[in-house]
Amino acid sequence: ERGTAIKPIHWLFYFRMASRMTKALALLLLLNLDGATAAKTFKNHRKASAVHVSTAEISSSSSEQSSQEFQTPSRDYTVQLNNHLNIQYSGTFTIGQQELPVIYDTGSFEILVLSTLCTSCTKSLEMFDSNHSSSYRGAEDIIASHRFVSGTVVTAEGFDTLHLGAKDSPVVSEDMTIWQVTKHGLRFWETGNAIFSGIVGLSHVRTIPQGFSGDHRQPKSMLEEMHLDAFAMCLQRGSPGTPPGLLKFGPTISAMSKDKGFQSVDVLGESHWATKLSQFKMKGSKPDADLDGIDTSGMCNPSCGAVVDSGTSLLTFPRSASHITEALKKKVKPDCSNLHELPSLYFELDGAEVVLPPRAYIYKTKSKFGGYFCKGAFMKVGKNSQFGEVFILGMPFLRYYFTVFDRANKQMHIAQATEDCQVAPSIHLAAHSNNQSFAAGRVDLVRTAADFEEPTVADLDAAMAPNWLLGSGDEIRL
Repeated sequence: ERGTAIKPIHWLFYFRMASRMTKALALLLLLNLDGATAAKTFKNHRKASAVHVSTAEISSSSSEQSSQEFQTPSRDYTVQLNNHLNIQYSGTFTIGQQELPVIYDTGSFEILVLSTLCTSCTKSLEMFDSNHSSSYRGAEDIIASHRFVSGTVVTAEGFDTLHLGAKDSPVVSEDMTIWQVTKHGLRFWETGNAIFSGIVGLSHVRTIPQGFSGDHRQPKSMLEEMHLDAFAMCLQRGSPGTPPGLLKFGPTISAMSKDKGFQSVDVLGESHWATKLSQFKMKGSKPDADLDGIDTSGMCNPSCGAVVDSGTSLLTFPRSASHITEALKKKVKPDCSNLHELPSLYFELDGAEVVLPPRAYIYKTKSKFGGYFCKGAFMKVGKNSQFGEVFILGMPFLRYYFTVFDRANKQMHIAQATEDCQVAPSIHLAAHSNNQSFAAGRVDLVRTAADFEEPTVADLDAAMAPNWLLGSGDEIRL
């Protein structure tokens, strides 16, 4: 389990400074007042900022759901997600006219970015400079503290025009809230063990949930202001190297749920891209495989919660499943020679079947003594949700399933993906989920021999996870 995992934007504290209060005093208050005390000092009034979606690039095909307006971009657009050691993916995001590398995170809600306001920050990564943006508007001395697993980030609020992708993206919102980093204690930014300058939340929510917003007077999410109906994500896989991922949106993506090969899952989470997990089990590489007595029969009875989170590096299991993850890890030979003997993982999501081969949880990583070795890697979550215990299907899931995140219909549409993220023909998963077919010379378009014989090469020290994994309390409202 990765104790070093990090993931942003949760448990935010926000402060509006009186006109006579200096910023230095504001920082002292930020570090010494709790959220409840600080919130009482706020006055809830400010003229709402104007938001505009590019009408030249957006078609009018929209639907209404709970008074929401959804629009489909008039042309297809793809953001390439650059792969850093199979553990982080970053793509271009535009603030004003500045293009920055960010993590597009379906498990976060706001926009947080390194900025030139941070005089102590390492300059190895690109930073947002409001002085170079003609569309930037400053806030009224509002600062916020964003709590991460590995430290705290202090930010200043600002407003600017945002493009989902590069400057030529058809999806744009004007005068949108951003949080500019002014100070942080995050090791991955200090050491340079990161390729991203910010995090962009892609939650389905209309308004940012209580406790996650740095400014409660700016409640709408970015995707709500952009009116985006749907987007898709997929991470390419293959060996050797670190192939990129894809973030896509446009007419093709919006209509894709009707294509053959897709299974539709209702999004039941109020804040997260979450659904019910009704069954979890394992199947060995052979029908009579010995799974060392690993018992999965008690899992998800009657259900668990499953979150699809593009910002989480590893598969994450409930603590009650520790006997399963520990048994799987013990079965892995350090020389990587027995992956073909390890079981695949089966998840039933709201009636849809998901199968992940051994490569989804077996990693080849550097040893502190030199060289490489193989190991099973999982994260743990000790939370209960309204659906039961929580699983997180992170980047490993997106390497095997092309996923359409449908805000308009509040669904996820999933289809098996080829190594280069093409949607695969519809086939029965169980018939193609073990290495026997490869031994017989039958390699299908979805699972290759490498999925059962080769590990994922990764730097696990850079793994990312949701901050609420280590939060107080045993309950989480998905």
